[in-house]
Amino acid sequence: MASIDTNKRKPRRTQGTPSFAYRNRFAYALLAAGSLLFGIWSLTPMQRIANEKLCKKLLTPSEEEQDRRALFEFAAPRPGKFIREAIEESENLRTER
Repeated sequence: MASIDTNKRKPRRTQGTPSFAYRNRFAYALLAAGSLLFGIWSLTPMQRIANEKLCKKLLTPSEEEQDRRALFEFAAPRPGKFIREAIEESENLRTER
């Protein structure tokens, strides 16, 4: 068997190799560029207009949504004040008879 030249063999880990440093620099550059572009985009008037239109479209309920909410409000639980008033009214009706 011939001896294996360890200099030409691929390393098992990238730590300590030149590709490790280049990989980290590339990742840091991508993160910095992405953060910079997002910061610039968030300050542009075009983004503000798009955001306002999107929020207005999503936050204004449609007619179907209003009908659905009204249906749920119809069967909503009654507050204690309403129940007390109903009890007092029924007692008043009993005393009148």
